[in-house]
Amino acid sequence: MPYTTVIPVLWSHMDANGHVNNGIYQSYFDEARIQALENEGFSIQEMREMKVGPVMLKAELSYHKPLHHPDIVRIETGFREMSKIKGKVVQNMFRVSDGALVCEAVFSALFFDFEKNRPWKLPDTFLEKFRADEKDKS
Repeated sequence: MPYTTVIPVLWSHMDANGHVNNGIYQSYFDEARIQALENEGFSIQEMREMKVGPVMLKAELSYHKPLHHPDIVRIETGFREMSKIKGKVVQNMFRVSDGALVCEAVFSALFFDFEKNRPWKLPDTFLEKFRADEKDKS
C-alpha cells in the first residue's frame, strides 16, 4: 500500500490564471516523498548527519486537472525498481473534494554521498524493505 500525504493548497500557490502554478506541484510531490522516506525509516536528520541524501535525476509529470484554493490534495507515494544506487518514485495526486486524479508523476532518483561526491549505496536492510514493499504492491 502506498504512503499517503495530505497537503492543503495555499492562496500563495495561485498563479495569474487563478489555479495552482505548475511548479508548485513539484513542491507538493517533494514534501510527500520526504514524508514517505521518513515513513520507510530514512530519517532526513540522520541522512544529513551522514552527508547523504536523495537526488532527483528525472521528473515526468502528467497534469490532468487544475487545483484551486482552498483545495486539499492527497498524494500517494510508492518506490519502484529500487537497486543499490537508484530507483523510481511513483506518485499520484488526487483532489480530496471529489477524488479526481490531478497529476501523475514518476521521478528517477538516487541516493548521493555529498562528502565523496558520488552515488551512495543503500544498506541491504533498506533495499530489502523497498523490494518487499514493491512485491506487496504488485
